[in-house]
Amino acid sequence: MEQNSKAVFADRLASLRARTAGQGLDGFLVPRADEYLGEYVPPSAERLSWLTGFSGSAGMAVVLNDHAAVMSDGRYALQMRQQLDPALYEGVVCPPATVAQWMTAHMKEGTVGYDPRLHTTEGIRALEKDLKPAGILLKPVDANPVDAVWRDRPPPPASIVEHFPEAVAGRSAAAKRLEIAARISEDGGYAALINAPDSIAWMLNIRGSDVPHNPFALSTLIVRADGGIDWFIDRARVPLEIVSRLGNPVRIVSPQALHESLKTVAEEAVKAQKPLLLDDSSTAVWFRMTLEQSGASVVHQPDPCVLPRACKTPEEQTAIRDVHVRDGVAMAKFLKWLDEEAIKGNLTEQGVNDALAGFRAQDKDCRDSSFDTIAGWAGNGAVVHYRATSETDSRIVPPGLLLVDSGAQYATGTTDITRTVAVGEPTPEMKENFTRVLKGHIAIAALKFPAGLTGRQIDVLARRSLWDAGLDYAHGTGHGVGCYLSVHERGIGISPRSEQEFRPGMLISNEPGYYKEGAYGIRIENLILVREDGIINDGAGRKRYVFETVTLAPVDKRLIVALMLDRAEVDWLNAYHRRVFETIGPFLESDEKLWLQKACMAI
Repeated sequence: MEQNSKAVFADRLASLRARTAGQGLDGFLVPRADEYLGEYVPPSAERLSWLTGFSGSAGMAVVLNDHAAVMSDGRYALQMRQQLDPALYEGVVCPPATVAQWMTAHMKEGTVGYDPRLHTTEGIRALEKDLKPAGILLKPVDANPVDAVWRDRPPPPASIVEHFPEAVAGRSAAAKRLEIAARISEDGGYAALINAPDSIAWMLNIRGSDVPHNPFALSTLIVRADGGIDWFIDRARVPLEIVSRLGNPVRIVSPQALHESLKTVAEEAVKAQKPLLLDDSSTAVWFRMTLEQSGASVVHQPDPCVLPRACKTPEEQTAIRDVHVRDGVAMAKFLKWLDEEAIKGNLTEQGVNDALAGFRAQDKDCRDSSFDTIAGWAGNGAVVHYRATSETDSRIVPPGLLLVDSGAQYATGTTDITRTVAVGEPTPEMKENFTRVLKGHIAIAALKFPAGLTGRQIDVLARRSLWDAGLDYAHGTGHGVGCYLSVHERGIGISPRSEQEFRPGMLISNEPGYYKEGAYGIRIENLILVREDGIINDGAGRKRYVFETVTLAPVDKRLIVALMLDRAEVDWLNAYHRRVFETIGPFLESDEKLWLQKACMAI
């Protein structure tokens, strides 16, 4: 961190401390979140980055009078060390530490403030429980003190809402609205509050551009059990065509009226003697506080859009396959270019990012990247969510490994792919560890399994070969992916914590990895669709599921130790590469096709 940057962050920290002290607080919590609690936030909500310099997509600063820390998970351990000034902030990995443990170790009693619009009910309740024995109280504040000292804060986003075609969605907004209303009624609720941008985009068949890399229009819904909806969004942002498509049951209400409208729906629910439903794990505690202060009974209920959104319709699945062919063409062009240019020693990480964006931009329907591309050379590849900046941008000088994790938002689908590429001659250790990661990837991709299994139950398959060598990785093996929505979608995953059963149509990443700090990173990622494949002969007639790999790009064979693969693994890889060439080859120029043919040759 440069000296002038240190001075800037020191001044910001001092200004916040002065402000919180003036409010009678002994500290303040600054999460990386906006009012919608999604992974990506608009520039106007990047409070954590502005205050501390840490740009990870998950984390929280705890600013006390004499101490301050930034907490995040293991993915960002190296990034915190790189971006934080240790004279100002301690970087804390959670777990093994917890926010409460750090706070109780650095303060004795006192009151710490928080913005109730930026924290979930679950999060605040858990923290209050852990802090209470130490005499530390949490206090909600009406005005965020960070905003008061952030004088050049960008304005909030206000993109124009777009229609997402029903021909791609596979279901009308009216059908989705009535399905969600029926779920609310079945759960005994009067209405549900939905604040997740991807849930709202899915239900109303709309998209926007309020958030980087995600086609969201930030807004809030109240969905009643009778099918009526109050949609809190600036009316000027919604074209007449969309107003007409949604019809009278969807009433557009100014966001400035949200507080009063919550009071009104609370009164209606009290009269109807029914509770209001909201998801305490993903909705700001401010909503629960406001509704309960108005007399309503509020019941925690998981977001009713999450599961139906995760199960892609046949039309969405067709669109997903199509965009992966198009993305595969861009990846083939990129990987050929990379193969020819990286060995010369003239490329930089940012140059790689720009080149990949350029290849994808050749497709007229490519709207954006689905996240900031990770091009990590050598030791930077070991930083799981690394992003090259002007300060960290490394020149690619062989030999070594380049990890490229990227994705795109097309008008009809979302992609996410990671390839690890050898530049020059890889070491035997690199090849052995790459092959272990590949074995884990194939173990998931080739799995045939009975209905009822969860991501937690199969995660071990991706790690077994690494565990045999005393190795592992500190992230999940897979996450849900939307259909022209969030690249990290709730509802399904593959990790030790994933409890949701797989269902047909779910789109998930398959991305085991290995990271040697300071040396290299390895990750192999494809997206997979869950589909039915007969039944299990167990007397119960359970359905059998398989994973269909939809990502189409060659895996670097120069990094594979073929003797470490068994016959079934070799057959899977050869069949996959054959499909890549047969599907992508017809869209390439002759020299590109020859390169892809060689990259996809059987081992």
